[in-house]
Amino acid sequence: MKSFLRMIAVSKIATLGAALVTTAVLAEFLLVVGELFFFESHPYIGIISYMALPGLFVTGLVLIPIGVLLRLRKAHAGFSLAAVETIATRRGISVPHLLQVILTLTLLNIVLFALVGYRGFHYTESVEFCGTLCHEVMHPEFQAYSRSPHSQVGCVQCHIGPGAEWFVKSKLSGARQLVAVFTDSYSKPIETPVHNLRPARDVCEVCHRPDLFHGNLLRVRQHFEPDEENTHTYSVLNMRVGGGDTPGVDAHGIHWHVSKKHEVRYYATDRKRENIVWVEQLSEDGTRRVWSNPDAPVEQPAEADLRVMDCVDCHNRPTHIYLSPDDALDEWMMTDRVDPEIPWIRKIAYEVLTPVYETAEEAMAGIARLPDLYRERFPDHWETYGERVRAAVPELQELHRSFVFPSMKIEWNTYNSLIGHATPHTQACFRCHNGLLRDEADEPITTDCQSCHYILADREVDPRILDRLTTR
Repeated sequence: MKSFLRMIAVSKIATLGAALVTTAVLAEFLLVVGELFFFESHPYIGIISYMALPGLFVTGLVLIPIGVLLRLRKAHAGFSLAAVETIATRRGISVPHLLQVILTLTLLNIVLFALVGYRGFHYTESVEFCGTLCHEVMHPEFQAYSRSPHSQVGCVQCHIGPGAEWFVKSKLSGARQLVAVFTDSYSKPIETPVHNLRPARDVCEVCHRPDLFHGNLLRVRQHFEPDEENTHTYSVLNMRVGGGDTPGVDAHGIHWHVSKKHEVRYYATDRKRENIVWVEQLSEDGTRRVWSNPDAPVEQPAEADLRVMDCVDCHNRPTHIYLSPDDALDEWMMTDRVDPEIPWIRKIAYEVLTPVYETAEEAMAGIARLPDLYRERFPDHWETYGERVRAAVPELQELHRSFVFPSMKIEWNTYNSLIGHATPHTQACFRCHNGLLRDEADEPITTDCQSCHYILADREVDPRILDRLTTR
């Protein structure tokens, strides 16, 4: 070891490299021990432990031989083993001992680098890294992910999936996104859909099997009407989920769209893929049908502009779910986070939730006006329900914080689900099923509601179907 230290001491650059390596190893050791026993994990600790310190470590390792070689060149001794022996002899360094130490340290460094690299790889694949590192950018998406049905599924399982090709693509994309964060050039709000995302069927169908016959599913939705009693109503739908690739079963229902017995492709004129003007169906038997608007005909689009319909063309918010203010308020009242017994609370809560607030602070202040507005508008109810109205304020503020993020320009209905009926904010299923797109025989894409669902109750107070199904 003395021989090794004397060799490093011949160059200030090599000495600096040794200092960097020593600092990185000691700091890494202290952070790992601290994370295990003394403090909780934090995304910035992960950045230091698995990215910054390994970089410092490698930089130091590179500087050591560079410094020694530059010293040899300065001494006009060349880069040969004889030159090393000459300098070693002058400084009393044992070359065999030096080589032994170098070999030992090299093996040790390889082991350390492999361990840290392995941990670093898994850290960059973690939910913590994806969701919390770039806090302002990813905070809304991480919030939505955390309360979603897929919150136990790692980000990379959907955004990358298996295989080396998409792993490399994702890292290159991540590098571009990191530059965008540092230069403050990222989109506000984040643009959707993500156009360079892996085809959904490659990742969704690792767990889901839309090709199998699933029959029908019952869906019960609860609403609170904006009247004095906040009337509790129900909608009951028998969803024809369907399928069609099971032997002996014809493609039908909602999952007809992704049956392997035919392929559906479409052309949209906008990046949000909502203005669909051309649809093609290629069936297993070789038949082809094309629908377009006869009043604004579209010629055969270029292959590069066509998209094969897959899961996310309808399930566009499978994880990062943003509810509309109506649905969010219904959910909060259904779970009693906002007391549905307070007269008119549904109506007035909606009024304080939905203005466009410039900042989160402004939104919290606007919602905090609820008691004053309620007392002014409904003085007859204030004495009885005043305390309950005050108790609703923090819950409504939390509701707003869950779905609206002014710093990222995410307002109510910025991100809409494409499943269901048309709204003022999206055409949803009516992007195609609108009666405007027709084939050569002037037949439209079906507009029959019962091709997707049967309506068993529509905002009814006490639908008989629920008594029969005993689902309440």
